[in-house]
Amino acid sequence: MYAKNSLIAFSVMSGIFFFCILSACCRASDKKLDCLEQPTVGAKGGASVRVLWTVSAYHIGKSAVWGKTEAQDMLFEPLDISTSSITFDGQTCQDVTFESEIVDAAKYLAEGYQTTPQTFGFEEKTLRVIKTNCFLPGFSEYMRLMDRRLIVPINGVLFVFEPAVNY
Repeated sequence: MYAKNSLIAFSVMSGIFFFCILSACCRASDKKLDCLEQPTVGAKGGASVRVLWTVSAYHIGKSAVWGKTEAQDMLFEPLDISTSSITFDGQTCQDVTFESEIVDAAKYLAEGYQTTPQTFGFEEKTLRVIKTNCFLPGFSEYMRLMDRRLIVPINGVLFVFEPAVNY
């Protein structure tokens, strides 16, 4: 009986030790392939290696296809953007290219979405518009604010993504 319990305890402790060593190695290495990646499960069951942003709010536009129910269903949905991919709502774009430009915030939001910067609680005169070759709805052109929030238009709803880590 004691031998069996000792063997189980040894196996558990070995696993914990191995995980700790591997985690320390991952932090010390710049090579992603050397690390264990812990997937997180999204609100709709999709998997993502990491979550950089989550949907925190929305603004329904005047000619939106989606209403309040669909918009609320997207709250807390995770988003991962890396240097070459975008993962959102259980789908991933690979080999994404990114181009950005700085635009007049009030003019861009008024012309494109019939809204104002104040709707999103920012007073900056400019915002960064990011254009990609991604096929996911809203990610061919989205906005990034100076405070790192993203605004992504999907079916006439402007979704606000808050960064998952504040630093």
